[in-house]
Amino acid sequence: MKRLLAISALTFIASGIATVVAVGDSAMSAWPFVAEVTPTASPAGLYRFVVPLQVMDKAREDLADLRLYDGAGREIPYALRVRREVDDEREMGGRLFNQAVVGANASEVSVDLGENPGEHNEVEIETAGTNFRRLATVEGSDTGADWKTLKTGDVIFSFSSVNSTARSPRVSYPTSRYRYLRVRVTADERVDREPPVITGVKVSMATREKGQDVTWNVSVPSYQLLRHQGAPASSWTIDLGGRVPCDRLLLTTEDQSFSRPFQVEVVDDPQNVRVVASGELTKRVGNNDQVLTIAFDNEEHARKLRLLITDYSNPTLPISSIKAAAPARELYFELKEPAAAPLRLFFGNLYADAPHYDFEKELTAKLKTPALPATVGSFVKNSDYRPPLLPFTERVPWLIYVVLAISSVALVLILLGLARATMRTDRKETKPSEPQPKQP
Repeated sequence: MKRLLAISALTFIASGIATVVAVGDSAMSAWPFVAEVTPTASPAGLYRFVVPLQVMDKAREDLADLRLYDGAGREIPYALRVRREVDDEREMGGRLFNQAVVGANASEVSVDLGENPGEHNEVEIETAGTNFRRLATVEGSDTGADWKTLKTGDVIFSFSSVNSTARSPRVSYPTSRYRYLRVRVTADERVDREPPVITGVKVSMATREKGQDVTWNVSVPSYQLLRHQGAPASSWTIDLGGRVPCDRLLLTTEDQSFSRPFQVEVVDDPQNVRVVASGELTKRVGNNDQVLTIAFDNEEHARKLRLLITDYSNPTLPISSIKAAAPARELYFELKEPAAAPLRLFFGNLYADAPHYDFEKELTAKLKTPALPATVGSFVKNSDYRPPLLPFTERVPWLIYVVLAISSVALVLILLGLARATMRTDRKETKPSEPQPKQP
């Protein structure tokens, strides 16, 4: 037993030493890949670059393993933006009051958003009538008495014709937390004979941002003929060049007219093929645009896709080029002073914790000043990289068998000892007792 305990103690000590060694590695040695980042300007300031596909292929999907260091080994905080197109609107409840006519040609109404209304930056103003162009003013107040102008001179309009209607009733203003809003609408001098009637005001927090895509060419593979759902079909297995994000494919074909069912599948794992897009590829005579866009239901991280087109009795669709696209990942960082060169981007540590820099929360305010461009060079293997140590039992797999063998032997010895002790006790109990001498 003592030997068994000694071996177990040594095992735990060795595991602890391995853990200390792993924790003691320097931060840079835990990242297997590195690429040099070059600011295009030398002074201090805000910089940005689009994360290259070669980095995304080796990094984690969420890019939380990226680390940026200067030449002196100082870590540089950064923030990531995924440039998806955003058009989101959260409507806020409000109570209209104090609706009135102001002067000879304007109407106004106040809105109470309640206590702690949160942020808002847009109103939708409904007014009676059609074919008008009216000026709108929005004011805010915490008390309902001291009003501050949020936006003035914006135009709301509505024009109708036989076949269509064009209208824009929204007015945007800087993000505010005012409880009270006051909206004033001035009559259109050309069509309004009296102040316009405000029939409704909706207040909302709107987030609208134009997206930015990364698009790259992929090789057009040879197609394979097969049957899909009982009909002749053609398939192309597309290599994206790495395991990278992708949310659409852009196909070029010179055929002038066709309509074919299609589907796109992720085929990285043959045991788990997933359909990410399906529909009808259609082109009509007279359509000079040769590019067909296949948008996925959701963005996918994949290396290989399969495009499957059902041909029926038609010849295989001739595809001359394929492009893949995804929202750009932009990395922003700030240099307080010219940094010691070179700047290096480390990535590929799949076990790294997300950094959560304070700089992320400051980025929106900093973007009021345009960021300077930076470039990322080709990545190389980090010469200081040391792979993480495997658990001690994986590095010395035979040890567990030794411990089990010793434990088994020890258990057998204990059982034998117990058996012998039990047998001795039984003999004592069954042995006849000696007669006692009689007392005189």
